[in-house]
Amino acid sequence: MEFTAVCEEYSFEGDGTVHQQGMVFFVPGLIKGEKALLSVTSVKKTYGYARIVEIIEPSVHRVKENCSAYRLCGGCQLLHMDIEEQHRFKEEKVKECFARNAKMDVNPLPILFSAVTEGYRNKVQVPVQAIDHKVQMGFYQNHSNTIVETDNCLVQSELSNSIVHNMRQWLQELGCGSAFRHVLIKHAQNSNQLMIVMIVREYPFRNADRLKEKILAAYPDIQSLSAVINRRSDNVILDGQDVLIAGTPYIQEQLLDCTFEISARSFFQINASATALLYQTVLDYAKDETPQVLIDLYCGTGTIGILAAKQSKKVYGIEIVPDAVKDARRNAEINHIENAEFFTADASKGAQRILASHIHAGTVVVDPPRKGCSKDTLDAILKISPNKLIYVSCNPATLARDCAYMNENGYSIQTIQPVDMFPGTVHVETVVLMSRVKEK
Repeated sequence: MEFTAVCEEYSFEGDGTVHQQGMVFFVPGLIKGEKALLSVTSVKKTYGYARIVEIIEPSVHRVKENCSAYRLCGGCQLLHMDIEEQHRFKEEKVKECFARNAKMDVNPLPILFSAVTEGYRNKVQVPVQAIDHKVQMGFYQNHSNTIVETDNCLVQSELSNSIVHNMRQWLQELGCGSAFRHVLIKHAQNSNQLMIVMIVREYPFRNADRLKEKILAAYPDIQSLSAVINRRSDNVILDGQDVLIAGTPYIQEQLLDCTFEISARSFFQINASATALLYQTVLDYAKDETPQVLIDLYCGTGTIGILAAKQSKKVYGIEIVPDAVKDARRNAEINHIENAEFFTADASKGAQRILASHIHAGTVVVDPPRKGCSKDTLDAILKISPNKLIYVSCNPATLARDCAYMNENGYSIQTIQPVDMFPGTVHVETVVLMSRVKEK
């Protein structure tokens, strides 16, 4: 069935929404205000999906999709929009999540963004398959295990694109593609340091030495070349024995006048220029006239805590991953930070440990995974009773849920600041500053 409609708004995933015969249809690639001829692709009980047959009245915000794999690869969703419309969508997404998940009418600040909208990723994990003796490297098609190949991913650096192109050729030439599961590339863009990690089923594999020679010859300034022997049958990538092949197990990156070591398993924000905006926002919110104790939950490798230590009386960082805690301690040492302590615990137990130690914290910073904070963690924060709670989130839905809980228990939202960490995609990072307004 075909019909003509005007796009009214966007879904959470960036699809255009239209109504036809009392039913909402989601249309990938359609921009608000556009009139288009659409074809129904599937119908559910209360909604349906449609595709664009012809755009009759295009939006002024439509741009040419300069990517051969767009719509096939699941990595980017908004390349058909100019950056202005992308930012409007993301601001409205945050606002809508608070309305839907927290029943709160909020007004986020205008989104912060870097001028760098392409080539911004400092990390890429590229799946590898060898099918009928042909090596494939690229990215998984949405909701499938089919690899979409591309030599020029717009959000990767030129160096990362070069490595993917060359590795595909070398694995084919040397006949060792079947040993590979993924290739992990980390390119620290401020320091220009490079790490390549081969996730393989065995090591050494056929022609491993010859592949090493090709990599080192093509990229002589590489700081870290290693392998992870992963024999798992699931989709967990970085699990198994580490083999250092050349260089060191880490690279270094500069961020806001600090230096951080990044290992294969370290979490580090993927967009260097936007990360500086994000973390500076956190630092601005955390700053007090009199330095306070700051608790950094989900501290990872210590980036926020180490940056905040310079303006804090004391910092306590809590992280569940032991290797990340080791990295955090090492990063504190590198940056000559002596007023920060890091220890291993999940966020809830770590917060309870702070509570049991009778440490009074002026500020608590949380930067949880997409699922947000557990109720136990939020309850422990309430017992710590900091003056400020700074919540950094990559998922506005769980962010809104958790902010609603804290709001019900004595904390008021002061500021909501979206940050565009991921141009071209539907993802948005958000920083919320909450203040304690009453005792519970």
